[in-house]
Amino acid sequence: MTMDMEEFEAAGNGEERLSTSEAVVKFLLENRDRAWQRREIADEINRDPNTVGTNLSRLKDRGLVRHRKNHWAITDDHHRLVEATQFSKVFSTLNESVGSIIESEEEAKAWSDAQPDRPHPSLGDGEEDTQTVESEGDNDDDQ
Repeated sequence: MTMDMEEFEAAGNGEERLSTSEAVVKFLLENRDRAWQRREIADEINRDPNTVGTNLSRLKDRGLVRHRKNHWAITDDHHRLVEATQFSKVFSTLNESVGSIIESEEEAKAWSDAQPDRPHPSLGDGEEDTQTVESEGDNDDDQ
């Protein structure tokens, strides 16, 4: 299987271990004195601009980046940024120890498709029908 040259070049510098969100946050944090356009960020971290845009929107929803017009910057909420970074480090350590749980889009889709159509009865209002199974000989009323 072939590899794009940008991907090939990035593979040698350790950046492949960062998710797109992590790479965006790292880049914006390292360059916190400026605001950047989506395409500029994508070019700097060698990622697809559409993927970067999606991740920027998610990071904004989490309060980790700020957005004005066409520009993006890291949050000025230091506490929120520290919490997010620590959470990311926990998952990175876990992935290094046991490997990634989901390694491809196909696996992610399979996990999503396998979800039940309705919530588990323990999450309902408590009025779900329950069935008990009795073994032969356990019911003294039969004698």
